[in-house]
Amino acid sequence: MKRFKNILLYAGMEENEVALARALKLAIENQATLTIMDVVKPIPHALGLFTNVASSEELQELVVKDHHEKLQEIADSHKDAGVQIYVAVGQGDPATEIVKKVIRDGHDLVIKSVNGQTVGKLFGGIARSLLRICPCPLWLLKPDVNGEFDRILTALDLDASDDAHRNLNQKMIEISTALAEMENAELHVVTAWEVWMEQALRRRAGDAEVNAAVADKQAKVETSLNELLSKFDSTPATRHKHIHQGNSATVIRSVANHVSADLLVMGTLCRTGTAGLLIGNTAETVLSGVNCSLLALKPDGFVSPVQVD
Repeated sequence: MKRFKNILLYAGMEENEVALARALKLAIENQATLTIMDVVKPIPHALGLFTNVASSEELQELVVKDHHEKLQEIADSHKDAGVQIYVAVGQGDPATEIVKKVIRDGHDLVIKSVNGQTVGKLFGGIARSLLRICPCPLWLLKPDVNGEFDRILTALDLDASDDAHRNLNQKMIEISTALAEMENAELHVVTAWEVWMEQALRRRAGDAEVNAAVADKQAKVETSLNELLSKFDSTPATRHKHIHQGNSATVIRSVANHVSADLLVMGTLCRTGTAGLLIGNTAETVLSGVNCSLLALKPDGFVSPVQVD
């Protein structure tokens, strides 16, 4: 796998041993550089009024220096890993500063640990903001997933008619196939389909005509999926297709739980949403009930609303 070249790991205050190990493994596999980053919030100006030791600006500098030294200790402890490791400390809103770093320095993957029972419930403000505004792939990693991934699930939107989302489908298969090969994992691919207004059409046109339309729709989805998968190498024994009629979010959540997926790969921006401001309804619903790590991708051409000076 040679997809990522400039990886950013957000350290924060969470347990990060698993995330660091994952970031190092990806950096080694991709021959990439790794930056370990933390962000400190500004110290209120009024705090400096309560001490004769230092002003709020001086206290801020001390906090930044302390965080930088701790990150450097982590980097130095892995200097024999064969990876070029940098450290960085930002000041301000964590999600905004992470995205500024991504835009400024051209990072192509952000990794962050998350905690909790389900991804939807464990996503705090930083993770949810990054899902909306981060322009590069975002890997939200559950710390209790140790070692290798055993089952990777990729959710495709085969109803997409625009080039950006068709290319996104291809990118998701490319990345998930490479990850499955690297992890020696099963690759599961899920897609859902529906016939628009099926029940209303049955009442108006009758079952025979609608059944034909349903069969035609299913055949087209299967053909589209097979054509997409044929572009990538993967042995049939390790790749499983899940093609189901029904609501996309419901189908994806059901398959993710049924196969006990360790990692879900999916797009997170809705087709009709304003760039950077809206997670797609399917993604939002899926994330509220899955219990695995998430690799979230945006379509090519996505522009983050974050501005860099």
